[in-house]
Amino acid sequence: MNEQFRYIKSDFYKLWHSPFVMLHFGFSICGVGMVMIYVLFSKSNEINKLAAFFQLLAVAFPFAIGIVCQIAAEQEARAGNFQNILTLPNRAKSIISKLSILLFFGLLSAILCTALFGVFFSLTGSTLAISLEIIILIPTVIWGSNISIYIFQYLIALRFGGNFCIAVGVAGSLLSALLQTGLGTGIWFIIPYGLGIRFSEFALKKALSLAVHIDLEIKIGIIFCVTATSVIMGVIIFWFSKYDGNRISD
Repeated sequence: MNEQFRYIKSDFYKLWHSPFVMLHFGFSICGVGMVMIYVLFSKSNEINKLAAFFQLLAVAFPFAIGIVCQIAAEQEARAGNFQNILTLPNRAKSIISKLSILLFFGLLSAILCTALFGVFFSLTGSTLAISLEIIILIPTVIWGSNISIYIFQYLIALRFGGNFCIAVGVAGSLLSALLQTGLGTGIWFIIPYGLGIRFSEFALKKALSLAVHIDLEIKIGIIFCVTATSVIMGVIIFWFSKYDGNRISD
């Protein structure tokens, strides 16, 4: 455990001096600013405005993941072509450390974004109280449903380079938006990019007491999310144990 902590501490120091940390805060601030423009001019009711915020947060997540995974991978690529991590005695702990940093700041950014939105939303004269449950629970649900995407896109960044990783993130955000529509009916729960936006919709309904029962698709989605995350985690640990630092150039 102490060794794992040292890995995480080392990775934190390395990423602290890159755009990685500030980018997470920048995403939160810019995201809230864009949604508040919609809130101020939209004629929708308050619940629909709140739902739109979480839908946009869920859609933006894959794109943001692509960018931060690209930064994390490029930081190691510039530092001796991945030799700093490939020569470590325990590669499994090394990759877990990287993913832990990515996931921690992703969750922090999502909660910060929601908290900022809650503050500014209340300043518009809204009578809808945004509880602590909403501020914590729903961004955590979105984040949790994207863990498999973090792992997948970091693998893509290591193997294929930053540009391809960002392109996958853009495609993932577009797919996420499409799976919220009728095109996702009957299939969204077996596609990782459809989980965040659908889960957040259900979580908001539960938080506002608008939903009582968990339907079959949500149950299947939860099982698929846990299974896919476990499988892709095993894949990246195994793959990274064989990785030699070569990558397909951008």
